[in-house]
Amino acid sequence: MSRVRVIVLIVFCTVLGGVSFSGRSAVQAHEDTGSGRKNVASQNVGSDGGISPPQPDVVPQIAECTNLLFDADFSEGGVPEEWIPLHGTQWAVVEGVLQGRPSTNEFQQKRVAAGNASHSGKTPSSRLLVPVDDGVMLFRFKLVDGLSGVHFGFNDGSFKTGTGHVCRFTVSTRKGQSLVKDRNVTVDGDKDETLVTDSLNVKADTWYWMMLEIVGNEMVAQVSGGPILRAKNPRFNIPKDQINLPTRGGGVVLYDNVRIWNAVRKK
Repeated sequence: MSRVRVIVLIVFCTVLGGVSFSGRSAVQAHEDTGSGRKNVASQNVGSDGGISPPQPDVVPQIAECTNLLFDADFSEGGVPEEWIPLHGTQWAVVEGVLQGRPSTNEFQQKRVAAGNASHSGKTPSSRLLVPVDDGVMLFRFKLVDGLSGVHFGFNDGSFKTGTGHVCRFTVSTRKGQSLVKDRNVTVDGDKDETLVTDSLNVKADTWYWMMLEIVGNEMVAQVSGGPILRAKNPRFNIPKDQINLPTRGGGVVLYDNVRIWNAVRKK
């Protein structure tokens, strides 16, 4: 990646952070709830706008981006080495976007026979090995062929090497959206906790922008046309070495224009 492109992307994210987006509602956990108004989805949702590259319709709320850690538009045709398939699921760049498919029937049968049905790859799952403590994640996604949900989250190692899943933003075609604090596997009795929810469902076969910010003990998440979800929890404020990207309901997931920055709290 050229130095010029990195500078342009950093400036772009920083400028976005200063934009007023008063038409969107803020839904907060353990804090005052916003006005309840939803942002009208951008006309770019579901469209690439001709030959011009798609422009984000979500902006940072609490973070200012610093250095760019990861940038992939999949125009070169290969799956980035940082993008790791899980549970035998199949990943490839198709027509300029990253496509995730379930594992083969043979793989699923072997996993089920071995007593591991929950990790049989019936729905596409992956991890993005980009360490980040305070950061911003921005990309587009689309749910197709019956896929009903997707999670965007952070991990602290695995269940064997760290504290496991840290937190996640869940989006669904049927069950709305939520911010979740995941249990610390090293603490007896700790449990997953849903901190804030919204009933807005995303539509299948439609491109959405997604932005997830995490700074200190605060996480903010949003998708095109949706509310801004905010939550605070001490669990968030730890080093995170990977991004967890499971899905729900079978089908296929598409990703594009993926960028991850380090960040500091907006002044």
